Amino acid sequence: MDYNEFRKKIVTDDDFAKKFTDAKDPATLIKLAAAEGYNFTEDDIKNNTEILPEELEKIAGGSANSTIAYADWFVTPSTIVTPN
Repeated sequence: MDYNEFRKKIVTDDDFAKKFTDAKDPATLIKLAAAEGYNFTEDDIKNNTEILPEELEKIAGGSANSTIAYADWFVTPSTIVTPN
C-alpha cells in the first residue's frame, strides 16, 4: 500500500494513528508504516502537496485528534515529523 493509502487510514482510524505517536523522524515513521504493510519513502512524504478529502473533513470538523500529512511535514496528535 502506498503513502496516500496510509494517509487515508491514519486520518480515519484513530487506533491506527496511535501506533505512530512515537515517530519523531521520517525514518521511524516509514519503518512503523512498513510493519503495517505500507511502502513509501521520505521523498513520498516530501513530495506530497495535496490535502486529501479525509484530511479536510478532520480540519473542517475541528477534530482535536486529527492526524494530518501535508507537504514536508507529518502531524499526529502528539508529534510533528519533518523530513530532513
